[in-house]
Amino acid sequence: MKFSIRYFVLVLVCALTCAPFTSAQQPQRPGASGQQLEFADALKQGRALLKRGKADQALPLLETALKLATDANHPREAAAAHDALGDLYAREGQYETALKHYQDARTGFQTATAQNRGPAVITGFSDDAYNADLMLAKTGEMQTRVGKYEEAAGIYRQMQVQKPDTSPLKPVKQGGGLFNKLKTITSTQPSASSVASTTTGALGDIQRGFAAYRQTILYTTRELGFGRIDYLTDQPDSAKKHFQNALDALGSNLPGIGNLGQTRRFRTMARTSLGDVALKQNRAKDALKSYTDALNGAKSDQRLDLTWPAERGIGRAKLLAASAERDPQRKLHAMDDAMVSYHDALATIETIREGSINADEARTTFLATTGDVYDEASGALAAMALLAAAKPDAPLEGPALNYAAEAFKIAEQGRARSLLDMLSEAHAEITQGVPPELQQKKSANLERQQEIAEQLTGVKVTEGAPDKSVQDLEAELNQLETEYDSIENQIRAANPRYASLTGAQPLALADVQQQVLDNDTTLLEYSLGAEQSYLWAVTNKGVTLYQLPARDALNKQVSDLRDQIVPVSARRSLNELATTRGLSDGRGLGLTGSNIAGSAADFAKAANALYQSAVAPAASVITNKRLLIVADGALNYLPFEALVTAPGGVDYAALPYLVQTNEIIYAPSASVVAAIRQQKNGAATASRGLLVVADPVFDAKDPRVKNQAAASADGTTRDVSIVSAVADISGTPVEANSFRLPRLEGTRTEAQQIAQLARADGLAPDVWLDFDANEANVKTRDIAKYRILHVATHGLLNTERPQFTGVVLSLVGNREGDGFLRTDEIFNLKLGAPLVMLSACETGLGREKRGEGVIGLTRAFMYAGAPTVGVSLWSVADKSTADLMTDFYRRYLSKQPTTPPAALRAAQQKMIAGKQNSAPFFWAPFVLVGDWK
Repeated sequence: MKFSIRYFVLVLVCALTCAPFTSAQQPQRPGASGQQLEFADALKQGRALLKRGKADQALPLLETALKLATDANHPREAAAAHDALGDLYAREGQYETALKHYQDARTGFQTATAQNRGPAVITGFSDDAYNADLMLAKTGEMQTRVGKYEEAAGIYRQMQVQKPDTSPLKPVKQGGGLFNKLKTITSTQPSASSVASTTTGALGDIQRGFAAYRQTILYTTRELGFGRIDYLTDQPDSAKKHFQNALDALGSNLPGIGNLGQTRRFRTMARTSLGDVALKQNRAKDALKSYTDALNGAKSDQRLDLTWPAERGIGRAKLLAASAERDPQRKLHAMDDAMVSYHDALATIETIREGSINADEARTTFLATTGDVYDEASGALAAMALLAAAKPDAPLEGPALNYAAEAFKIAEQGRARSLLDMLSEAHAEITQGVPPELQQKKSANLERQQEIAEQLTGVKVTEGAPDKSVQDLEAELNQLETEYDSIENQIRAANPRYASLTGAQPLALADVQQQVLDNDTTLLEYSLGAEQSYLWAVTNKGVTLYQLPARDALNKQVSDLRDQIVPVSARRSLNELATTRGLSDGRGLGLTGSNIAGSAADFAKAANALYQSAVAPAASVITNKRLLIVADGALNYLPFEALVTAPGGVDYAALPYLVQTNEIIYAPSASVVAAIRQQKNGAATASRGLLVVADPVFDAKDPRVKNQAAASADGTTRDVSIVSAVADISGTPVEANSFRLPRLEGTRTEAQQIAQLARADGLAPDVWLDFDANEANVKTRDIAKYRILHVATHGLLNTERPQFTGVVLSLVGNREGDGFLRTDEIFNLKLGAPLVMLSACETGLGREKRGEGVIGLTRAFMYAGAPTVGVSLWSVADKSTADLMTDFYRRYLSKQPTTPPAALRAAQQKMIAGKQNSAPFFWAPFVLVGDWK
């Protein structure tokens, strides 16, 4: 066969561009086969679905890709599938499964490296070795994020990288040198020998350029990883060394490297992290210099995601310097200067495109989170308010009131941002009310952003030359982000409800006093900080600010109290979920059937201790008042009703609970109350009475499943989302094919009693039980017509990964959906009910460090149209719950109607007085969130 010179050149070009992605047996690879095309399609589609947050849909495609590659004995393709599966399970919080996939991916890439021939012989390098180390870097990062620092360090030590050579290299553009020389060859029609000579020289240039780039990226990844571990384990000197190593490596003279996005991000991270180390060592001046260098670099690159950590760092350094001032006025002046930088950081955060790739990168790049900025800025301003106050524990006025008002506004702003971050982590698509064409444009834009990010830094196995340079891809990414802003603005203009969720500004303190509070209500809003916490006690006439213990101290008190309410000895392990026998009247994932009520004296001691820390400072402004509580952190999982206002006591029924003196309701933020009132005023009044959803079918072996063959065919839903959620709640790994959720038989009685009450009061109740309690019915049937929606089934309040919070409906026989109605899906419901009650929610007891789980779930129902949401904070006994809910609805639906908070309070007081169920475990788990009117 004769080959032309032009064809020879084409083969060499293909060899170069495919070098990182092809294997040694290229003629035998299924590159042209239907099987390989099936693999490529399955992998591409699975990755695309995963990028959009559709893990359940991505999983079977990625598993298919893995099987095809494994059956064909192609280690590189199998490794790529393992990598994608690792990403999926890491995102779902199933870290042990993710780690196994990353390890298998590394093994596959190592095998491919050993087999590599052809292009690798010419160029002297292979992408497979790079990919193998990339798997180690991913694993180390993940282990660091979950606090397994020793394991992470051991993984980083396995990376086969050396410090890059920073000596100047001959200028080379990616592929440009070779392609330009090949173009000259093809235009002059030279001999084959001259082609080989020219190509070999060009390939040498490319080899050195790529090798230097990859060595730099891997080395700095490892050093930054080591630095983070040392910083987080209080080894600042070692952390400083590693961060400096990374910065030195990023000073390479290789043209082009310094302009790449990954390198800029690492360089800014190294400088910012060096500032963090200096701050930890109380070297404010050195910290300020490092942060300033980082800020200058970030602004030069016009990268907002790199800018805010540096601005925040400058603020922290200035606050540290201010702490040395002894004169109050000079100290206030220095703190004012620090707040300028904090305000800059907050403005930058608010400007960052929600959902952009750069914003996602920042979450894993820096030691801080955006939430830290809001907490620190609010805390600093609160400290300034107390410093400027005329006298402690008195209503604020003048400059002190101004500082407190600004601190309050930033705290409210941070709560809104926390919700948006949660939705972003869940890859939520809030589509209800959004024009479809705009939603499609938004999704397509984000998908293309993800594609570019993957091309720049991800694992690749596809053949063919890239059609764009790195510079062109980064330019396109910047353009896409600009377009994304435009799409978001169009959506906000078309849908005010969407705008209220994603772009609303928090109310000022004075507006809260005028628009939210009345003469009978006091707002208690908490902000927990690392060194001290703060409580705003706000009435419609005045504001008082109190300093409270630090976050860790309050979290421990919450944990101690919950241990008294639900003793550790009464909790069961996940293994006991394999059977529903012997569970007595335990209702959910967290309890055995043993006696719950422990020592009343021990409970009273813990409940009064937390009352003294969190509420007693404001005792003078809450007497005979309704309390609107905006909690923070672990306080979100505390029923304030159960706090005991005086020490002593040995009888649960006789303890002086806060619920005896105050009606209590909760809110995600004070601003949300005003927003839902506005939403309620514009909503149509629901025409029908009550909908109760209860007692779903969780298992194909349930006696209600009569047609076992059909049930076996349909299967029991075991999609990755619900498996991840149950694993997080239980705190132990869960196998998709082995766990069973216990049936909640008591919810059937609960539903029937509530429906009977509704009929007696002239309402028209509908009850969805068994297979009717399914996701498709909730999503597709008209539920906007009901005044009350009562859902009695497992609700999972995920404290670690709030994106996995949701409500479990029927898992058997579903034709649509997976049976797990997650928070992001609830946002897209359309409700008309003034009240939604969720009577079987539970958290991972003992791990209540964050409040986003309960906040996200209740806020989702509010956005969907319910101004008031009731939720339980732990697993509850069936009979006591049925009794409490029946009494609640009897009062709420009576001929003399009352508000939900008043009805719940009266029902709780009756249960306390009844003695049999007077322990808080029985009556205190339910809290109402939203508007009390």
